[in-house]
Amino acid sequence: MKVNLLSLLSVVLVLSVKAYEISAREEIQERRSEVYHPALAFLDIEEYHYSESETLDSLINVLGRSNTIKERYVGFSGSTPNEYIMFEKLKESASQHELNNLMKHYSPVVRVYAYRALIANEMEVNASYENFLYEDTTSVNWFSGCIYKLSTVQQIVEQGFVE
Repeated sequence: MKVNLLSLLSVVLVLSVKAYEISAREEIQERRSEVYHPALAFLDIEEYHYSESETLDSLINVLGRSNTIKERYVGFSGSTPNEYIMFEKLKESASQHELNNLMKHYSPVVRVYAYRALIANEMEVNASYENFLYEDTTSVNWFSGCIYKLSTVQQIVEQGFVE
């Protein structure tokens, strides 16, 4: 009798765990099927020049083609990637007005780097653009140290960064 009861209890436990896994998988699928509708109309690169400097525009164009936000040190060797070097140049050369405008850029990488540059330079951040970044679910790759993962603009902005 004890063996039958234990067997029945084991089957019930396994079935409940399976039901939980299925419901969790369905919830994840529902989240993935949500369509992102940005409330902020991003600027098209052809319709707006971000700066008077061709050097700054070229930095923005290169960063805009990247799909990965890279921190100062990446990989096992801890090397500094070119994207981070370009971010440093962007931080040094762009004005507060230019960086705030870049928070509306079509590229999620440029939006995050522009926001980080504003914060690092202790400049005034446009509050409405900042709010949109905190709600931006655009997916972007993130590479820090030995960790390379898919993230969202929202998650990266919320976690901050180490300079």
